[in-house]
Amino acid sequence: EELGVSLASVDVVLGDTDLCPFDMGTFGSMSVRNLGPVLRAAAAEARAILVQMAAEKLAVNAADLEVKDGIVTSKSDRSKHVSYGELTAGKRIERRIDGNAALAAVANFTIVGRSAPRRDAIDKVTGRAKYAGDIVPTGALHARIVRAPAHGVQLTDVDTKAAEAVPGVRVIRDGELIAVLHEHRDEADKALQLVKATFGPAPSTLNNETVFANLEKTAPEGQTVAEGGNVADGEKSAVQVVAQKYLKGYVAHAPMETHSAVAAVGSDGRVTVWASTQTPFPLQTQVARALKLPTEKVRVITPYVGGGFGGKSASQQAIEAARLAVAAGKPVRVIWDRTEEFFFDTFDPATVINIRAGIDAGKKIVSWNYEVIGAGARGAQQFYDVANHKTVARGGWNANVNGMHPFGIGPWRAPGANANAFAREVHIDMLAQKAGMDSVEFRRLNLTKNARMLRVLNAAAEKFG
Repeated sequence: EELGVSLASVDVVLGDTDLCPFDMGTFGSMSVRNLGPVLRAAAAEARAILVQMAAEKLAVNAADLEVKDGIVTSKSDRSKHVSYGELTAGKRIERRIDGNAALAAVANFTIVGRSAPRRDAIDKVTGRAKYAGDIVPTGALHARIVRAPAHGVQLTDVDTKAAEAVPGVRVIRDGELIAVLHEHRDEADKALQLVKATFGPAPSTLNNETVFANLEKTAPEGQTVAEGGNVADGEKSAVQVVAQKYLKGYVAHAPMETHSAVAAVGSDGRVTVWASTQTPFPLQTQVARALKLPTEKVRVITPYVGGGFGGKSASQQAIEAARLAVAAGKPVRVIWDRTEEFFFDTFDPATVINIRAGIDAGKKIVSWNYEVIGAGARGAQQFYDVANHKTVARGGWNANVNGMHPFGIGPWRAPGANANAFAREVHIDMLAQKAGMDSVEFRRLNLTKNARMLRVLNAAAEKFG
């Protein structure tokens, strides 16, 4: 839209630390709202520079020029025109302008807001699309890693002699990282079964039933994230009080593509990692630290990613591949199997949410006491008309303190908000039932001050029927 070119003429480079400017990663639904304005501004500046170049080449005033499909044309003399390609001639163009290039009017957009065929559709349905696990450098070996049978256990003894005796198998030991490598994945799988590893006892005794009590016992002291009025005073005027505990278990990301990475060391000692990751630049730093290399000696390339949902912000498999490639002196492929994916990926944290709320004779919510344990405060602040309210958060979706969780936790599709929105709205439904009201009408009665959320409610009710 800003450059004045067709959608087909734009290529997007996927994450590559050699080709792209620094970026923290893809997460938090930030791509459009954070990166979009930056890209628009950059494209607008590029257009302004190209138009100025065209004005010089065509010997006309820049204000007399317009752009369509990458062709700059004089409005007063249509015979005068030049394409972006003719202007740049394949060269790198660097000019400085004031940084205040005018953005195109949204009303004039011809691409944004309209459906277009996916550029990657044919490649993906025919199998031509390359994911990290599809990258096979010459001489690459598959690595199968000796894994612990439980979280937090320590390796006490390992015997790899039987695996080492298999033709074509190499065993790599790099500190706590022990792996068997072979040209073929199935042979590496068989060799892994020959490794005899002994581990100490698991430190955690939690199970599906006791994990929630453990959260309430071990979570840090609460932080008040929203408060107004006096909850106790509000409850005194209530004719109905509803108290309820809501529990949400751990949730896996379960992407179609498991965590995968391939690493190779060049003749110059530079390490290239192809990784299924949402965060190529942070991963570049992590790999460099693990290998004790400067960051410029590490290149991370992100091909297509077959699902991430927050789970591929951490990229343990890529660090494993890089360490093993350096140790083996050959390219190494680390492709987690489904068991590893469900065991070593981070999980959306289990959560306990306690809500106590009251309504008065007029069916208005007069008190709201909310405590969330484990999920964090995101989405916890209620937006209804409640004068007397308090919201307290104990622990966050990425905070595993005091042994709250027996394994790694992290972002999972709007972390925190998924649990908080569910508990809050179910509790509102319960209050509506106590009030003897339709749940939508009850919400409308108690949602007069937040115009935005009222519009959301009305739109949802209308569409849902």
